[in-house]
Amino acid sequence: MPERRNWSESEVCHAIALYLVTDFGKIDKRNSDIIELAARIGRTPSAVALKLGNLAAIDTSIPQRGMVNASATDRRVWAEFLTDPASVLDVYRQQPKFERLPEIEIAAAAMETQTQSPMLAEDAVKYLHQEGRERRVESTQRIGQDFFRKMILTSYRSRCALTGIEDRRLLNASHIVAWKDDPQNRLNPSNGICLNALHDRAFDRHLITFDEDYRMKIADHVPQVARRELERVDSGRLELPTRFLPGQSFLESHRLEFFEKARTISI
Repeated sequence: MPERRNWSESEVCHAIALYLVTDFGKIDKRNSDIIELAARIGRTPSAVALKLGNLAAIDTSIPQRGMVNASATDRRVWAEFLTDPASVLDVYRQQPKFERLPEIEIAAAAMETQTQSPMLAEDAVKYLHQEGRERRVESTQRIGQDFFRKMILTSYRSRCALTGIEDRRLLNASHIVAWKDDPQNRLNPSNGICLNALHDRAFDRHLITFDEDYRMKIADHVPQVARRELERVDSGRLELPTRFLPGQSFLESHRLEFFEKARTISI
């Protein structure tokens, strides 16, 4: 019988990275992602699946709880992730599919998220022609955006929180406080909402915002036709995620800018 060994901090980081992008219903030893991680860190798929279940026990962002067997290491690494996701992102980028990122994939991701970071598209062009530090920065940024998107879409069951659209090609992981404005919370899952492309664009431009009860507000200066399209929603209130509710402090910051922009336009 093989000797039982404790989980290291690095292994727990790997488990957290996988937990954050895995639907609850897919936490199973037969899940191919769980099998791949188990092989990579020298664990059994059953052990990895059990660890992901244990992590749910300390995830206070969800109503349901996993088995109450989380270790002190689990709790410490989880707490560190909540304050600084860098360590989890580092192990996420070690996945085999990220070992060699095609240049065209970097550029495409930059174009997709240019509303969050106006210089991103230009930086992507630099990436295609330069080596060294800029190449590493762009790779890290691309992976960070991919990780954030997967976390948010997982939390929202790959459905737009306003319309219920379920085609991932039409969904964005919308930062509440923009990527460029708050580096510390770029990867904070409570700083994101899953929205379709239209409402994502309107949210990013502060044409819409959400109140304390998660109800949509549309700026008075939005033209009538655009307003009608934005109002094509089920209830006008966000369908809440399975975990990581939109942070009220982030929403308040977004509302302040929403009202400030509206005031400026009305002057």
